[in-house]
Amino acid sequence: MIKSYIKKGKKTALFLFIFIIIFPYRLLADENLAARLAGRIIIQVQSRGEAWYVNPNDYKRYYLGRPQDAFNLMKKLGVGVKHNIIIDYTIYPGNLLGKILIDTEDLGKAYYINMTDKKAYYLGKPSDAFQVMKQLGLGITNKNLNKITIGYFPSQNNNQNNNTDNNGNNIIYSAAEAIRKKDKLSSSSYFVPEMKNKVEYAVENMSSESLLLLGNILSGSTLLSKTDNELVYKNDVYFSLGGYNVEIKFHVKKQPDGKWLMANL
Repeated sequence: MIKSYIKKGKKTALFLFIFIIIFPYRLLADENLAARLAGRIIIQVQSRGEAWYVNPNDYKRYYLGRPQDAFNLMKKLGVGVKHNIIIDYTIYPGNLLGKILIDTEDLGKAYYINMTDKKAYYLGKPSDAFQVMKQLGLGITNKNLNKITIGYFPSQNNNQNNNTDNNGNNIIYSAAEAIRKKDKLSSSSYFVPEMKNKVEYAVENMSSESLLLLGNILSGSTLLSKTDNELVYKNDVYFSLGGYNVEIKFHVKKQPDGKWLMANL
């Protein structure tokens, strides 16, 4: 998916669909729209149903990803409150609507206060949080979604990347997370040596929107086949300009030292 070539002495990276079709035109954030949607869970209905949370503190949208990603993100954006705040209300006041409340006196349990019915929804396990998103989410078009600035958490350095696991199952998802965070060194660490420079170039030069899309394509891939030395994942990517789907395959290979690394992008 990524290859390089030399043209008039200048090294350029070609990204078969990410860089060419999507690479960075930027839309101005619409603060009024973000303010109106603050606290809402929104669903990207013109894509693959990706879910976002519009944080009322900074009016930015945060990608909720897989159930575990969504659960962890909600914990990070949550506001700590005492237990009586949770149990004293059946209908919550306006200053709590759209917020994620963390019960600091009851094992850090998380609740989402829905904007529409003003009730608390227990997030529980990652799968519970994911169901809450789907049930309470508000559909939004890509055009309007792009008007809201994307929010990120600072990257955390981790010296023990998941490329040392025994079966390689986490590599593609870890690479996706690093790419979405625009962490070029961490991103390249999940790829074979001949891919590292290309991946770092991509992460450094692509727009945040394009990196988010690339990360979503990776994390949305499903396992197609596996052997003792290779995992093959696939995802179907829709080209809106041509109106057709393209099957993209990603290969994760076991290295001589036992590490698992991605061999293509």
